[in-house]
Amino acid sequence: MSMFSRFDKDLKQADGCLHKAADMFFHPIGQDIFHKWDHNHPPFPGPKLTPVRVECKGEVKEEKKEEVKVSVKVEEKKCSCGGGGCGGGCGGCCCHHHHHCKCAPPPPPPPPPPPPAPSNIRIYPCFQVIEKYDVVESEWHPTMKDYTADKLWQLHVYLPNVTKDKVIVDILGSVLVVHGEGVFHTHCGMWPEHIEHCCDCTRKEPTCFCKKFALPANCKILESRVEFEKEVLVVRIQRG
Repeated sequence: MSMFSRFDKDLKQADGCLHKAADMFFHPIGQDIFHKWDHNHPPFPGPKLTPVRVECKGEVKEEKKEEVKVSVKVEEKKCSCGGGGCGGGCGGCCCHHHHHCKCAPPPPPPPPPPPPAPSNIRIYPCFQVIEKYDVVESEWHPTMKDYTADKLWQLHVYLPNVTKDKVIVDILGSVLVVHGEGVFHTHCGMWPEHIEHCCDCTRKEPTCFCKKFALPANCKILESRVEFEKEVLVVRIQRG
């Protein structure tokens, strides 16, 4: 058995004194001359032995917090016009209430008006803004019929043997213009509008044409629709 196997227990019985613990281990007999050592020394404070308690005997004084008041003096801004531009006797600056004051900033400019709607546009074969031009009607033009209702204006153009890329439809202000290249039956000539042109003649000549129509009032030209199906061109314009 090792001498240090019960060291903690022996040191605790010796009140934390190494000298007493050594006497009890090496000189257990009281008659031994080395049994009594000088024990007048402070006890050995081990980590697992006597707890150490520290007490403060002095009085703790509470510190008094003093409140500090800070006052800020704001100088009133005088009106640079001396009160005359604000109607007189305004005292401080009240220019934000009086836009006619000379020292007040000028009011923001009004927003610009919206741009006017275009009056000269091409609605077929594509929708785009164009420049106004002089309209010169041709002597011959394909058969065309226009219809006017309260909320709609329509135009039907009969174009036998004509492809879509040969016709153009423009709106110049209050005038609708249909122009392009049609097929003129030289053998038959012009047919009345109430008679449908249907013949088997072979003398057909490509001929340029131009025809204009006066649009009724309150037409919404930006809501125009054009369709070309089965050799018939149909123009529809809503009315307000």
